[in-house]
Amino acid sequence: MRKTIFTLLPALALGLAACSESAENNLSNSFDRTGDSLSNAANDLGNSLDAAADDAGDRFDNVTSDIGNRAEHVGNAIDEATR
Repeated sequence: MRKTIFTLLPALALGLAACSESAENNLSNSFDRTGDSLSNAANDLGNSLDAAADDAGDRFDNVTSDIGNRAEHVGNAIDEATR
C-alpha cells in the first residue's frame, strides 16, 4: 500500500496543478474529511483497546482474589485438621 501511495503522489501533484480552484477545493475537502475519518477510527480503536485492557485487568484481579480466597480456605482447613 505504501508503494502505491508513493507511486500515485506525482500524478496527484500534477492533477492538482492542472485542476480548477473549485475542483481543488473539493479535493482538499475530501482529504480533510478522510483525515478526520482516519482520526476518528484511530480514536475508536484506542478506546476499544483501552476498554479491553481494563476488562482484562478486572478479570485478572478477580482471578487472583479467588486464588487468594481459596488459599486462605486451604490454610484454615489445615489449621483445623492439625489442632
